[in-house]
Amino acid sequence: MSTTGQPRKTVEEIQAILDSVEFMDRKFRLLPKGDGFLLQLEYEEADVDNPTDPTPTTQRARKWYVSPFSTETEIVETAFKSCRVSLDHVLKEHFLYKKRRVYSPHFSIDARIRLCDDKAFDGRIAP
Repeated sequence: MSTTGQPRKTVEEIQAILDSVEFMDRKFRLLPKGDGFLLQLEYEEADVDNPTDPTPTTQRARKWYVSPFSTETEIVETAFKSCRVSLDHVLKEHFLYKKRRVYSPHFSIDARIRLCDDKAFDGRIAP
């Protein structure tokens, strides 16, 4: 029991909650992490960086921390958030402008900093 009175959930209890979540073909992995767990969305999709090979490969989304003291609602909301962020990631990978992935989530932070340093901003001309 935590100091807030919330009982500690086992990995099996958390996984049972996640097993009750359905979203497209996505599966929820639960990985041990120190005093808690990491939730990771997993699915099959062709690699966007290898367009000549349409063979689906296992894709894994970012990891989300789940405390063993989380409520059922918090766990379901974390699963929902992971789906929302994953779909945003897929959108950014597949959205093209002039045949380029201009919103690619795979741009490095250093490349983004260079854009900032170059003041590569788009804005309206003040009247």
